[in-house]
Amino acid sequence: MGLRTAALAACALTGLACGHAAAVEISGLLDLRLLSTDTLQSWPNAGLDKTRFDRESNGLRLGGAFLKIEGEVSSAVSAAVVFSAQDDRKGALDVNEAWLAWSPVPTSAWKTRVRAGAFFPVTSIEFDYDSISWTPRDTISSSAINSWIGEELRTIGLEYKLSRSGRLEGSPHDYGFTAALYAANDPAGTLIAWRGWSISDRITGLSETLPMANLPFFRPAPAQSQTQSRFINEFRELDHRLGFYVAANYAYASRIEVAAMRYDNRADPMVFNEGQYAWLTRFNHASLRLKQVGPWELSFQALQGDTLMGPGAVYLDFNAWFLLASRPLGPGTLALRYDKFSATERTADIV
Repeated sequence: MGLRTAALAACALTGLACGHAAAVEISGLLDLRLLSTDTLQSWPNAGLDKTRFDRESNGLRLGGAFLKIEGEVSSAVSAAVVFSAQDDRKGALDVNEAWLAWSPVPTSAWKTRVRAGAFFPVTSIEFDYDSISWTPRDTISSSAINSWIGEELRTIGLEYKLSRSGRLEGSPHDYGFTAALYAANDPAGTLIAWRGWSISDRITGLSETLPMANLPFFRPAPAQSQTQSRFINEFRELDHRLGFYVAANYAYASRIEVAAMRYDNRADPMVFNEGQYAWLTRFNHASLRLKQVGPWELSFQALQGDTLMGPGAVYLDFNAWFLLASRPLGPGTLALRYDKFSATERTADIV
């Protein structure tokens, strides 16, 4: 059982040097939950269970507390930082996102945005992109796809987005294109390989270290010259190679939204640095959102990819999809979601 409350405050500050008004918006989200579970040892507690909490977590817990500060530096430049706190994290306070964006006032239906910093890739239809961090709109837990993205992925680099608003030209068609170059996400793939998929709402902080279960792979052997650490920092640069993603989206009359994406961190799986291997992680992603299906909204998202680490050590395919139906119900939302996901080891297929 979970309880979420949100608070929002905004103020206008005068920018004397620039001669413009700079708006600063501060928003927060508090998530409290009452837990009862008989799970022996959850994965954030270095266990093998897929759940976020275990029987040591029973009672009133802090699912998450978020503080987002977003402001306009000028008419074309904005910045944001998101702080988070979780009581199942060593060192409860961390930063989830921090970015600076340049988006000049458009002179046509086309709009440009360039964003630099640390932020989530443009993948999910479970979230509103002006929401506070990676928190789902209609449910408490995210789908398997978006649980994994919140745990293992962060764009730490530069993103360019070009979009067209059909409304400004009397057209029902909107579309956009996005491309990004990023670094410091070489360990992405570690969790899905050693733990597998999870249904959760846990978001990894930028400086957080995740403990893996004490599997044989992490135990040093007498003849081993290098051993993978059990303590993983997901947002670390190991091989000095840039990753990328490219995406496209289309919307019709604010009723249909379609998106597709190719993601490749271009990591060198032979690189071992500071107790961690780089994981070559790639995937294709597609989504469909149908609004105003009677009182319902339908969302479909699918992801298929693979990850490779070490000299023939680990290679696996992974895929997942979900279907979500939601509708307003009183002051809240009724949501039904079906998830399907798998991960298949392909190590024997490496030539």
